[in-house]
Amino acid sequence: MRTHYDIEDLIPHKKAMCLIKRVIDWGEDWCQAEVDVADSGAFMIDGYVPAYVAIEYMAQTVAALAGLRAKAHHKPIQLGLLLGTRLLASPVDKMKADLVLTVRVKEIFSEDNGMAVYECQVTGEGVELKSNLNVYQSDKIGELFSD
Repeated sequence: MRTHYDIEDLIPHKKAMCLIKRVIDWGEDWCQAEVDVADSGAFMIDGYVPAYVAIEYMAQTVAALAGLRAKAHHKPIQLGLLLGTRLLASPVDKMKADLVLTVRVKEIFSEDNGMAVYECQVTGEGVELKSNLNVYQSDKIGELFSD
């Protein structure tokens, strides 16, 4: 499904930390987004971004999917936590600033308690990274950080 939402309407990240540019397409258990590597400001080193930043691209695409699901079901956007990544495969150690990357995420497992696993891929000219992300999303996350 195409979306008419701006990325800022879907994920709770502030401007400087909102690294994905736009959602290209999505379905109930998957999402595809684009990243302009040049917009990765704080992570840019001498015209490159370290490949491990792709984990954040993946996590933000998962967050965008969660936001799209929330909007589709008339629910508020919830905070989520990236718990970890497994099996990060990358043939490159950095990505050029002039790249536009495609990020694809697909939910492969989820529990009613908010735990989920996503199969993720980031591709672009000379870049192909894959990983699985473990995430947690709940309306009670704020309670984890209160006194």
